[in-house]
Amino acid sequence: MEDQANYQDEGRPYRSHLHPACFSCRKRKSRCKTKSPAEVCVMCQAYGTECIFPRPDDPRPQRSSWPRKQTSNSRSSRFTRGKNDALNRPRSNPQIQLQGARVAQRPIGPQIPATSPAEPPSGTAKSPYVSDGSTEGFPHLMGIAAEADGDSSHIVSPAVADDNDILESYLSATPSAQTRYVVRTNSKSDRHLGPVRFNVVPRRPLGIVANQSFAASKCELIEKYMEPDIDEYLNLCVYLFFRKANPCFPLFDEASFRSSYSSHKGKVSPTLLCNLYANSLVYWKSSAKLSSGRIPDIRYIWNQANEALHSELFLSPGISSIMAILLNVCGRPSTSMFGNGGMVGMAVALSNALGLNRDPSGWNISCLEKSLRIRIWWLVLIHDRWCSLAYGTPLQVHRAQYDVPLPTVEDICPNPATSPDRAAASVFVALSSLTDVLGRYLEHVYSVSRDFPQSTETSETDLEHILREWEESLCHDARHLVLRGVHLDIPGAANFRLAYLAVKLLLRRIQLNMNKRSLQVEDDMVSPFYMQAQRAAEDIAYLVQELDESQFHGFWIPVHAFSLTSATMFLLRSGLRMRNESRNTPLKTARDMVNVLQAHRQNYDWDLADNCLANCGELIDRISMAESNNCTVAPEFPGIPESLDIEPAVLEELFGIPGFSEGLDICSPAFRNHPFPTIAVECPELGPSGTYIDKDHTSEGAGLIPSLAWPSPTDDTNRHDSVYLPPTPYFGAGPHRYFFELIALNDSIETDNMSILAKPEEIQKEILGKVAGWGEWVGVYKYL
Repeated sequence: MEDQANYQDEGRPYRSHLHPACFSCRKRKSRCKTKSPAEVCVMCQAYGTECIFPRPDDPRPQRSSWPRKQTSNSRSSRFTRGKNDALNRPRSNPQIQLQGARVAQRPIGPQIPATSPAEPPSGTAKSPYVSDGSTEGFPHLMGIAAEADGDSSHIVSPAVADDNDILESYLSATPSAQTRYVVRTNSKSDRHLGPVRFNVVPRRPLGIVANQSFAASKCELIEKYMEPDIDEYLNLCVYLFFRKANPCFPLFDEASFRSSYSSHKGKVSPTLLCNLYANSLVYWKSSAKLSSGRIPDIRYIWNQANEALHSELFLSPGISSIMAILLNVCGRPSTSMFGNGGMVGMAVALSNALGLNRDPSGWNISCLEKSLRIRIWWLVLIHDRWCSLAYGTPLQVHRAQYDVPLPTVEDICPNPATSPDRAAASVFVALSSLTDVLGRYLEHVYSVSRDFPQSTETSETDLEHILREWEESLCHDARHLVLRGVHLDIPGAANFRLAYLAVKLLLRRIQLNMNKRSLQVEDDMVSPFYMQAQRAAEDIAYLVQELDESQFHGFWIPVHAFSLTSATMFLLRSGLRMRNESRNTPLKTARDMVNVLQAHRQNYDWDLADNCLANCGELIDRISMAESNNCTVAPEFPGIPESLDIEPAVLEELFGIPGFSEGLDICSPAFRNHPFPTIAVECPELGPSGTYIDKDHTSEGAGLIPSLAWPSPTDDTNRHDSVYLPPTPYFGAGPHRYFFELIALNDSIETDNMSILAKPEEIQKEILGKVAGWGEWVGVYKYL
């Protein structure tokens, strides 16, 4: 009361705790003193700045709990006595006052300061978690808080990280110097990796001012779209996500997120909420209450979520942006391969920038943050691997570029959890380890550089051993799940079973191609791995037929749709080659697969069926139509009716023979200006092009040359006889095509530059630029 009375009479005394300094003096760290309550302080008068005092009801900032070094008892007692003496003296001693003012300026909170007045103790590490202080006091907001203005941490290249050791003394002695943020591990085995350092970089692009973010407006738009029962619908969406998706793909700690969503929703990243709402809509029909009302336009909401995500990635990317990308790429239905592939690349780049690719086990950070970093990294890795398999693009993360350990059930369920939650966590851990196996196979698939050839030491058996080792490492329940297909009612189990079968089919395809090259044969059906690959494709078809409604409404990785297409394509490839068999099991299984997928799409709205139906449905219909017509003309390609009109790219997928006509003369550069026949060639004695050749026209018979007919050209000169080798097929090798080509030239061939027995490449060179037109007649012969 006495101090209050003095203030009313004399103004604010220097260093008054009851009456804080004005904002300008606090910013300048200068003494703030007034002669009367209504007067501007002395320093603001001198500097000509605005003098505004905080209101008495404003919350006061908490003092820092900066750790101080321990001193001896005698020194501590002297310091205590000195401090007490100073407090008892009049407040006119500037030296002691300034010293106390400096102590109060040490930074607080988990943010990484741009200026570091002191380095933490050498055995510890400050948190590298990217935060702006908005999560201070709210640990449950870790990772999901909106990224605010200011600086962010960015990992420093290991190649230059050691520079900080030399500059350490200078940086610590210079108050305005920007220091690098070091994380020291406690593991002696990791010393060769060097320290992990983070630098401070601006969060937003230069010149960008943030008011209300674009993402926040999009989030508000989505929430308004849920009217009239906004809160009820949104709470049900969050509930469905945590019941259906999060146990199988543990992006969030459920308890922490629910606490933040209910009590501090304004602090949660709006981009994260946009993508969570959109991701949960695929489960809308599984809720009796939601399905009975108005069904929202899922494409409209996804478009709003995409715009919010793109805006945040440009303005202020952070760890919440990575989590939003994971929700976005994992969203269904999946409609953009380019968009998803680009998003995965962005997630990988941000994860590397934030140091998520480094093992945080030995860092001096909270267990919650360690678990968060490990989970997010493996979720990014899972998307990278499976998108690579589905989209045909190389891996963006290689095994040598990260050292993050596999997540454990305890990381996902740190608190006592229910049995279903722990079972789902076990499935996710097994999926993560299976993804590591997939990565090893994909490295083999995408090794295309001639400067860095594949190791010849890797054999078909070595690749098999990788998968067998993984199977043996599984626990009892997970092993039964993948090998026998039991317990598919566990959340995420059906998705995991399909993932295992997809990896197994990939392995068989790799082994088939390797064995085909080693045997040096064109027909891969002679390989022992062909039947194993067919069995793996059949297992995928049988799994789809055995699923029930609850599993269709459960969690699925969207890119598994391409695994269904791959299996069906291989079955068609096998079935079309077994054209003369009375029992064509692969073709029947492929037809059943398409029929079942059509039923699942219609009955359960299972969007994973779309890709296979789009690529294989019409092909199945054409095959069925051709079989019903019972066409007598032999096909141009073994086992495919002439009326199918199949694209060459599909033929390559079905038969595994890229460029099935690339060895013909008509594929040489000489025919660049005439890619299609210009002369109609017929064989009156045998039939139209594509007819089977009789025995007399082969080397087994009389070796007759088919008599060909074509419209006579205007100039009939310069015709000569030629050496003819009759068709000579291999026994038991099936039907072969034989091309009889008629080529019209506008100039003569210079035979002087050719060998006595001209080689094909010499002929192709001589006719280059001389082709005026061409035609062909194709005959098919099978050695019986």
